[in-house]
Amino acid sequence: MDSLAEERYVFYRLCAGDIQECVKSLEMLSDAVSDRMRVVLVKASIVSYARPFSGNESRYRNKGKWRLDKICVPNEFCEVHEQTIEYRDKLIAHSDIPHRSPELLRGGPHFAIGHNAPLDEEYIEFSKVLYPASAALLKELWDLIISYEKESL
Repeated sequence: MDSLAEERYVFYRLCAGDIQECVKSLEMLSDAVSDRMRVVLVKASIVSYARPFSGNESRYRNKGKWRLDKICVPNEFCEVHEQTIEYRDKLIAHSDIPHRSPELLRGGPHFAIGHNAPLDEEYIEFSKVLYPASAALLKELWDLIISYEKESL
């Protein structure tokens, strides 16, 4: 890469790879041998989906980081997008205490912690709306990439 324009193109291609990884992880759900394995795949897909929307380092931008604009998300999937980013930011990539609302449970020889994280079944249900949202975003990204190739490179 020798320019900002080339780096932008590479960023878009990396975004498409991340979203494709999300789609592929969700497609593997039917082959998973247990609910625990399904939850792991859903969480991996959420992280892959969110990666392009987080701050990504740049060599050529003086200020700021590469971040895919939410405008790329098809309108009908904006709510799914917001929920995906929230799951990633507050429950999967971080253990934000205010979001989990933990409770210290006293009893027995050890303390236990109860918290407000989604149950495994909730993650599996969420995958049913994340799949079409990520597939639609992947199509939008490829359209953007093809357009960028024609206009800017």
